[in-house]
Amino acid sequence: MRDSHQSDPSLFEKTRLRFGSKTPYQRREIAFEGPKNCEPLHISMVLRHGTRFPSKKDVGKIDKMLKLVNEAFNSSTHMQKRIGDLRFPWKNPFSHSHDKLLAPSGEQEMYYIAKEMLKRFPSLLSLPYHPQDFDFISTGTSRTTQSAMAFAYGLFEGRGRLGTGLFQPVAVQSRDVNDDPILRFFDLCAKYVTEVAENKTAFLEFKTFKHGEEMKTVLQKVLSKMGIPSSVISEESLVGMYVACIFEVAIYGRENTWCQLFDDEDLLVLEYLFDLKHYWKRGYGYPISYKIGCPLLENIISSLRNATDPTSEEKKYGTFMFAHAETLQPLYALLGLFKDHEDLRADNFLKQLERKYRTSYIVPFGANIAFVMYKCSERDTNSSKESEGLNPWPFIVQVFVNEELIGLPCCDELTECPLETFLQCFDSKPNISCNLSSLCSLENGSPEQSHTEL
Repeated sequence: MRDSHQSDPSLFEKTRLRFGSKTPYQRREIAFEGPKNCEPLHISMVLRHGTRFPSKKDVGKIDKMLKLVNEAFNSSTHMQKRIGDLRFPWKNPFSHSHDKLLAPSGEQEMYYIAKEMLKRFPSLLSLPYHPQDFDFISTGTSRTTQSAMAFAYGLFEGRGRLGTGLFQPVAVQSRDVNDDPILRFFDLCAKYVTEVAENKTAFLEFKTFKHGEEMKTVLQKVLSKMGIPSSVISEESLVGMYVACIFEVAIYGRENTWCQLFDDEDLLVLEYLFDLKHYWKRGYGYPISYKIGCPLLENIISSLRNATDPTSEEKKYGTFMFAHAETLQPLYALLGLFKDHEDLRADNFLKQLERKYRTSYIVPFGANIAFVMYKCSERDTNSSKESEGLNPWPFIVQVFVNEELIGLPCCDELTECPLETFLQCFDSKPNISCNLSSLCSLENGSPEQSHTEL
């Protein structure tokens, strides 16, 4: 069973794919066949929580926009009374009390991702649940903890001992949001918070584009459709309409309200606006933004190493970590994924229409990256070791982003990366310290801009 609005292709093609990091997860049928002569030993997976309700901040943006629009409706005889199912005056259906809570559709996203992983790796994930064999780790928020529970239910459904449904409880570990160096490192780094996250000058490209010609064009088109004068609505209100459009679709499956104001070209512009913000705040824009993700990568590498050691007491079949878009994007950058030839800037929108760093695709709600370790035999290579009767690649790693197998730049884009190569690339990575206290010291200079040393 899938949620009721997942089967409508127009909903995905015309609207959802242009919602940036607030895009609901796109379930696709992706063919999968594991590497030949290999058995999976371990899966390390990092998942963003599923679709959630808007934050108080986003509800406030909608409220502020609505106040202006409804005032215009009351004072104008030219304003349209109805556009699609959008009727004026309009009332905000979103509540401050639902601040970032996981939505029912977000639960389903986690459940079905788990089902897909179980289908792909039955020999590993069909094993009975024991806390010493499977780790479930969540940040200290309700949306991530609930996502972990929904995923675990999908994984172990019908294999427990409780009730007629044979429910299997799992242990979900979490740390305080102010003390989580693995999954919420972005909150613990004084240098990052001061010089990037809370530094208004760090988002110059975002702010420049927000008040640039592309956004002004979208604004004028929307004003014309609504029939209200240009003096009433600004780019800030346009953002409020976009946020309303996003969550009307994400939570209620309604594309005929605020989304009716935007055509595909408009959504491309609005999507790019927020990609600029993510790129400069959480991606390749400043090295400190992704270097602080090193403890997470180190943790993943440690899990992969332990999987190859039959004597390790830390060996797990699966480690599943539930976190945020702010967690995944630095990890992508550390791996060299989704890196464009040029920075995303306010002045190169058209050049970046086919960009790799598109948050709609790389960090939607429910986004996930999985590292799968295999033990292999009889590999088909031309290695000299093979001619000596030895297996040159006893262990290989595959990486999946949003269920799709990808090649790592470090492994020459190969989708089957020898563990030795993987470790040479990322274990004790040059130029990146995993010591957050040293890396995050405010005495270590000002943030460098992009052109990263990956």
